[in-house]
Formats: sequence, C-alpha cells, structure tokens
Amino acid sequence: MTTYLIKEWKEQSRGKGLWLGLGIIILVSIFILIEARNYPTEQSFEVFLVSLYEMNVYLLPLLCLFLASFTIMQEKELKTLMILMTKKESYRSFLLKKSVAVHGVMLALFVGWYFLLAIPMKFLLPFETSSFLTFLVSVIIFIVIFNQVGVFLGSICSSRMQVVGACVFVWFLFVFLADLVYLYFLPAVTLDNVLIFSILFFLHPLHAIRIYLENSIGIFSLEYMSRLMEKMIWLSPVMFVMLNIIIWTIVSFELAVRLKRKGVRA
Repeated sequence: MTTYLIKEWKEQSRGKGLWLGLGIIILVSIFILIEARNYPTEQSFEVFLVSLYEMNVYLLPLLCLFLASFTIMQEKELKTLMILMTKKESYRSFLLKKSVAVHGVMLALFVGWYFLLAIPMKFLLPFETSSFLTFLVSVIIFIVIFNQVGVFLGSICSSRMQVVGACVFVWFLFVFLADLVYLYFLPAVTLDNVLIFSILFFLHPLHAIRIYLENSIGIFSLEYMSRLMEKMIWLSPVMFVMLNIIIWTIVSFELAVRLKRKGVRA
C-alpha cells in the first residue's frame, strides 16, 4: 500500500494539474477570508465556512474527477496496469490500492491547506473549532466521493478525450443539470410523494453535504419546520451523508471493477 501511495504522490506532484487546482483553491480561499472580515460579527465564521463550501461545489468535484480519472488512464497508457495484471494482481486489488492512494494524496494536500488557513482564521474571525472540524469533514467527504467517481470514469474510458468528455458531463450533471431536474418536479411534490422526492434529492452528494454542514454549524435548524419539510428531511443530515458515502463509493468502485473491459486495452 505504501508503494502505491509513494508512486501516486510522485506522479501527481510531477503534474501541473494538482498544483494548478490547489493554487486556485488557495487563491479563492484567501479572497473569501478577506471578504469575510466585512461580515457582521455574529455567525461571520459560519457564513465564511458556507462560502468556502460554495467555492468547493464548483471547483473540487471537477478537480477530483480529472485527477482521479487521469491517474487511472496513465496506468493504461504506460502499460503499468498490464504489467501488474501479469503479476497475478487482480484488477479489484489494483483499483482498491489505487483509490486509497489517490484519496491519500488529495486529502493530505487539501485538508493540509485548510489547516494552514485556520491560522489566519483564528486572528480575523470568531473561530469555532467544532464548526471548522465539521467543515473539514465535509471537504473529506467531497474529495472521497468525487475521487471514487473519477476512478470509475478512468476505468471505463479508453482514451483521454473520452475521459475529458465524461468528467465535464458528470461535473455538469452534479452541479447544474440535476438541480434543473429537481426544480422542474418541485411544484408536483406533495405530502404523498415527498418521500420519493426526498430520497432522490438527498442521494445527490452536494445536497446531503450542504444540509449536514449547515445543520451542524447552526446555519440551518431542523426545528419548527413545516409538515412537508419534516417529511422531506426524514433522516438526520449525518445519516444522509453516510448513505451518500456508502452508496457513491461502493457503487462507483464495483462498477469500475465490473466494467473494466471497456477501458482496459491490455
């Protein structure tokens, strides 16, 4: 496992994509922090964390999808995957180790950056440790889910052009298209069918992570809700997030293993 982690770090650190993505995250985070100084003192730190989350919604999924899928594609192009297969290592074992290595590298860099950002946060804003840790958990969940979807895309695609198209489509689907579909069906939601709508709505990881973050840091309360909203949020936000982690990571991994032949030329 350590070999995979070291290899992944060397490959990712040599590429420009990881550093460019991290640089954008750092730059935008600093601008948001400077802007947050002008927020009203009450709950300014929590509003700042939600603003960081909004930034992550647009940047992190695309970055994770591209980096994770391209690292699998590189193994195919350099024939290292074929060499590993001839050494009697199963594709499932390879993909599991590769997934853990990708998660490890991405989490170390991005969570590390947010720990560094916590230093100026403590001086400029009314810092709350519990809220900050909740935000870090949301970032970790973000990265793990979209890394795993990226690994799936890299596994089933057979060329870099296919990977680029698939990543852009999946990013657009999660960030824009899905919400347009939810808005289209929203007027038809009633007490009788709200459970079905709720299941589909909260199986979207961006929705589940958002309600988890906002509820945990006190921006969104589950008290005094309408009857429709009570039926809509029928599980705790933590459970919605747990379901998303389990479903998206396991389904993406299993599909990547079972559909590998479409992408593996070896």
